[in-house]
Amino acid sequence: MLLILMYHRAAEGHYSNPVSVLRSHFSYLRERYPIVLPGEALAPRRLSLCLAFDDAYADFYAYVFPLLQEFSLRAVLAIPTAFIVERTALGLAERVAVPEEQSMQGEVFRAKAPFCTWAELQLMADSGLVEVASHSHHHVDLTHPRSDPSFEALRSKTVLEQQLDRRVSTFVYPFGKVNARAHHLVTQHYAYALRIGSALNANWNSRRQPLCRVSGDRVADIERLLRWDRLTGYAFKWFANGLRSAWGKWQER
Repeated sequence: MLLILMYHRAAEGHYSNPVSVLRSHFSYLRERYPIVLPGEALAPRRLSLCLAFDDAYADFYAYVFPLLQEFSLRAVLAIPTAFIVERTALGLAERVAVPEEQSMQGEVFRAKAPFCTWAELQLMADSGLVEVASHSHHHVDLTHPRSDPSFEALRSKTVLEQQLDRRVSTFVYPFGKVNARAHHLVTQHYAYALRIGSALNANWNSRRQPLCRVSGDRVADIERLLRWDRLTGYAFKWFANGLRSAWGKWQER
């Protein structure tokens, strides 16, 4: 079985964990679970884990990437390509301090560079520790009637592959939201598609419905998140998702 852990920022806040907490997560997980990337073989008769970080804020480069190096771990990084600049002269402390609610407003991303730059993304991708994924181009809700899932999926893939010179096979739905229409369009361009869902996955097959992730944000005790009773709950949701999928009734979120 596969459990995909969803993270956002290395900071204080609702969708965050302090660096000290992330270090404890990584230390615990490295000693107990095989950590895999999309498409890799899952360990037989063991739970495999995938680490997935959304949004590509500058604190990923500042704090998470050094932790991945320290613990020799690998992670998926979902990137909203419209907000990435080539380089910046601003210091990391100034960039990391930009609040989430401001980061995607207007031209803030150009003026304050709150996201990883293309140069930083290239360095991390070349390390082999970070697998880049699309988080759409404009980070929009693809279930909204006026959204264009096909454009968002294809444009972001094209930009990522041109900028970083590598094949991109994973899409992470912004806000975790997806419906059948969006998923049909996204899977024309990507082998793997991830939402939220708080469930286990049997394998990497996401053609029928997106792969589910379990939130690791604001989790002080990662051991508690992975206790047998929690895993049983995630497994039950996996089973229920399979039934809904068989009847064509899987939920948006």
